[in-house]
Amino acid sequence: MIRQSIRSSKSLALSVALGVIAAAGFTGCVASDEPVADDAVENERITQAELSALPAGEFLRLDMNQKTVYALDYSAAPIDYARIKLSAGDGKEILLAEQMAAVENADYGDYPPPVLTEASDQRFSISGDAAAFGKLSESELDQLKADGFFYSEKPVASPSAGPQSTDPECIHAYCEVCVDVNTGGWPETWAPGTYTCYLIEHVWC
Repeated sequence: MIRQSIRSSKSLALSVALGVIAAAGFTGCVASDEPVADDAVENERITQAELSALPAGEFLRLDMNQKTVYALDYSAAPIDYARIKLSAGDGKEILLAEQMAAVENADYGDYPPPVLTEASDQRFSISGDAAAFGKLSESELDQLKADGFFYSEKPVASPSAGPQSTDPECIHAYCEVCVDVNTGGWPETWAPGTYTCYLIEHVWC
């Protein structure tokens, strides 16, 4: 998710985490601003195994009109994204590979563009509902809808750090991006069935 130039400078990442995000308007949630959660959301894991089980030439279709978060898990094997279609509103179908390219080639200003196939946990998630991931608070969802994406970084303790350590040796970054199913740009109306959202997380130390 994070380009090599960003990964190579921990001090830069820390400065972004502690200052630049707030200055640019990407403020983190306050204590009373909890992530929005929906108990009705279902989670489904997608791997290359599901695609390999399909007859030659057939596509795996994911219904983006349901309250479902699909986790694309490529930890065991690379996924053939060109064989996955997203079914959106009015029966429209979009190739996942094409929409992934639109996400990665969008303009994020000074922020690093998400690279969906380079997450540290080797997965990314998609949904037809911006709040379905349960990651963002109401104010962060408002920011997402204003800009088309929400990006955050924060320092976290290294797994190997001692209990008395005060130096956060790792950075946890996450980015939620939503795209219009018709234009491939930022959502225009945010009406159900008209957009797809992607969530990718990355930790580096």
